[in-house]
Amino acid sequence: MKHFSVMQRTCSQRPGMALLVVVVLTMLIALGAYRFSFYMESQYRLTRLHEEQVHAKLTALSGIEMAASIAELSATERVNLGGLFDNPALRGVTIEASEEVAIRNEQGNSSWQFGLVSPVANGAGEVNSGLNNGLSIAQDANDESRNFRFGFENESAKLHIPTLLEWDRKLPGHARTSLLALPGATEQLVDTWLRGLGVTKHRGSANGSISLLDRLEASRENNDQQSDTDQLKLMWCGGDLNQNYRLDPLEIRLSEQLFTQQRGGSRSSSTNLAATSSSPSTALRPAWQRFITWHSGQRNETRSGQSRINLNEPNLQSLHQKLVAVWPADWANFVIAMRQYGSAGNTLIAGETMPAQTETTSPDFSKPASFTFKSPLDLVGAVVQIAVTNPQPAADGKSNVTTKRLRNPFSSDLSEVRNYLGRVLDASTTDPSPSTTGRVDVSEASAVVLSGVPGIDSALAQRIVQQRTSNSGTSTTEPRDTIAWLLDGGALDITKLMTIEPYITSRNDVYSVQSVGYRDNLSPVYRCTVTIDARQIPAQILNHQIWHAWDRGFTMDQLNSPSP
Repeated sequence: MKHFSVMQRTCSQRPGMALLVVVVLTMLIALGAYRFSFYMESQYRLTRLHEEQVHAKLTALSGIEMAASIAELSATERVNLGGLFDNPALRGVTIEASEEVAIRNEQGNSSWQFGLVSPVANGAGEVNSGLNNGLSIAQDANDESRNFRFGFENESAKLHIPTLLEWDRKLPGHARTSLLALPGATEQLVDTWLRGLGVTKHRGSANGSISLLDRLEASRENNDQQSDTDQLKLMWCGGDLNQNYRLDPLEIRLSEQLFTQQRGGSRSSSTNLAATSSSPSTALRPAWQRFITWHSGQRNETRSGQSRINLNEPNLQSLHQKLVAVWPADWANFVIAMRQYGSAGNTLIAGETMPAQTETTSPDFSKPASFTFKSPLDLVGAVVQIAVTNPQPAADGKSNVTTKRLRNPFSSDLSEVRNYLGRVLDASTTDPSPSTTGRVDVSEASAVVLSGVPGIDSALAQRIVQQRTSNSGTSTTEPRDTIAWLLDGGALDITKLMTIEPYITSRNDVYSVQSVGYRDNLSPVYRCTVTIDARQIPAQILNHQIWHAWDRGFTMDQLNSPSP
């Protein structure tokens, strides 16, 4: 009884204790449940974000695969798809089925899309004329939507660096002269870069200057190698660090800081990429990657995708059969005769016209080949003479062997050359390899790039660009799928074309492009640039670089609006 009375007295002194304990326990349980709910909601959001990031990545990679499949097509098939320079079909491509798109639209949800974009200008504000559709796009620095287009970037319209170094070994000093023509290039930057590429000895250069090694050794004490390396990196991208084809305010400030020399704080005016405009963003400055490249080449095939015929094929009978399948018989016969008897001269060099009375002959495949073509252009104006033995001896004791000149269907008359040269260059070749590397595509190359080709000076480069962009430069008889169009408009003659033919082309199968995977303004974006080497099939995807880590790069309005 004593203990019961004590407990009763204690409980009477602490009323509601059980209720308080229950409330505290309930609160702790609620906090635990809230924490668990918050944690699970955060994990759900992270999972959804990761899922959307994967969707954006797969969407952009789908764009790359589509770009590779287009690059694998022949030139004719690319044109039928709308071309590669500026094609609305490469904008806002939806990867989902049409039924799913309809359902999403009804629910108010957008679909995942990708766009394939490239910069508008081909360096230094120069308009890049379209080969495939004949269009040209002018860049307006005040309109941000005009800084890019929906299309591919032609890598063969640039100077191939390994090929440029090969030219430099044949023409000492050529690489340095070509690189100094790049926007913002200085002797110090070019020499530093060439030194890194191993070009250090040029004794007796074409311009009579001292060797490159001597210049570098003399300036070594004053040359800040790290500063030059940083400047080279910035010059390569033109200050566009996030690759959205315009200079943003942060990029402008970084450019100003980088080009402010640490020695005395002076700013290099020759290489300053800082914007002079007060606008929040400005047009992309000339980037070296618009003029030079590490990857370039073309498939050695016709416009329709067939392998070109090698004029130096050892089996003359097989060569003749292939030629008559695409050319008239007299063309094929003359090629075989020239392979057998060689060329006795050239009417272009001799300055004579083709005789009116010349003879033709049927090929005698028993005679082996003795002549090797250096270029299909060797056919133009070539003179082939055949020694013929008369069955009856001469009565006066003279030799009964006479010489006859074969009729050359490939006349050197310019009006006739324009009619057949494109057909000859499209179907034939002297290179047995399945692809070529390093030739510059004159159909899209800028004047800066063209002036870096051996045999083309700055004046000729300007004439080629002017002819290409003018209405008179478009031939009705020769499309621009071969270099034959250079003869139109009088930019150069057939003799000059023969000189520069080993270095130029009018085709390309290596492209660079940026693929952007997106859905709306809130969803993640995946941006990447790649180089597509379609010289072989399947095409190779090279230099995959990711850019969305910097920022979104483009607004939805820009990605969904057509090119200007």
